[in-house]
Amino acid sequence: MRLLAWLLPLFALLALAQDVATQEKRVRDLEAEAARAKALEQEAQARIQRLNQALARLSKRVADLLQEKARLEKEIARLEGERMALRQEIARLEEAVRETEARIAKLEKDLAALKERLQALMRSLHRERAGRYLPLLRAQSFTDLAVRARWVGYISKQDADLVRQLQATLKALGEERERFKLLLQGLSEKERALAETQRKLEAERQNLLTTLASLRKEEEGKKALLRDALSERQRLQSALAQLQARVLAERQRLLLLKRQEEERRRQEEARRKQTALRPSPAQVVVPPPPLPATVGRLAFPVPGGRVVVPYGQEGPFQVIAGPVPGSPVQAAADGYVAGVLYLPNLGYTVMLVHTETLSTVYTNLQEPLVAEGQKVSRGQLLGYTGGGLLIRPEELEFRVAARVGEETRFVDPAAYY
Repeated sequence: MRLLAWLLPLFALLALAQDVATQEKRVRDLEAEAARAKALEQEAQARIQRLNQALARLSKRVADLLQEKARLEKEIARLEGERMALRQEIARLEEAVRETEARIAKLEKDLAALKERLQALMRSLHRERAGRYLPLLRAQSFTDLAVRARWVGYISKQDADLVRQLQATLKALGEERERFKLLLQGLSEKERALAETQRKLEAERQNLLTTLASLRKEEEGKKALLRDALSERQRLQSALAQLQARVLAERQRLLLLKRQEEERRRQEEARRKQTALRPSPAQVVVPPPPLPATVGRLAFPVPGGRVVVPYGQEGPFQVIAGPVPGSPVQAAADGYVAGVLYLPNLGYTVMLVHTETLSTVYTNLQEPLVAEGQKVSRGQLLGYTGGGLLIRPEELEFRVAARVGEETRFVDPAAYY
């Protein structure tokens, strides 16, 4: 029991060191998670910036297309006005052509009647010579004869003049009709050209409307992505804030554990110094003390294993590697189980007391096959390696605690195999 009383402070110090290692790993994990969250938040911010730039480009394209659409609609309206004016001019010319053709038809009818009169007159004048002059011979006097001849000639001359006048008028009307037809043809061709230009502008406007619809649809999609990105960034910022708060809390807890460990070490060092001041021949003992005769040589704790880290290189223990992960671990000597401790990162730790001056400690076990207070014999199976997260699954941390004078310390296990 005196040995157990000496070992308990060492055991508590070991547990505290394991707590510190566990807390340090937890802080590192939280810091790594916070760094990943920060990277994700920065990536989300970059994605938001890219989406804002894309939306700005889309908005500019939409504004340019709307301006082009307004220009096209103004041009289409202008062409429609010109076409309307041309259609009115064409209608007026068509009406003028119809009126001219009606006048021509009437003149042609009058000319035909006049020609018929002239033909009748000519027929009457070209009858037999005697018959033509009979009306003249019936005159009562020479004066009457002269008057009759004069009127016949005057009537003939008037009819001939009228015929020539009608023919000239018909010719002028025909030329005017042709001029009207040429103007009508030119206006019709111009109206068709305007209609074709308007059709092309309408097609261009329709294509522009299709492009605008596509851009607006793309813009809505970008806005939806932006909303999702903003929501994701907000979620990441909230998670990052929580992680940073957890990191701060865990750091404070780690600092507290380190202070406790430092205080325990300081107390242990002070106790050792007080012990060293006592006159005792044991204080000059540097090598491990000899094993009690009742114990004999210690059995190697991992059958078939080998020492991969000697005592003192990483701490006051040996690291023994077994043949495979989950290698069996045996008791190094007869004794009893003084304590069982579990830490997630280091697995189970079992402490065996063999004599009042000797005990052994086994770390990185899976759930042990022995219980506290149980007696064990040399070579008895204590459990299997691989219970911790920070130690390889095939390795065991093995400690030997020996009492030297009034002090109990961890010594090199190699001296006892």
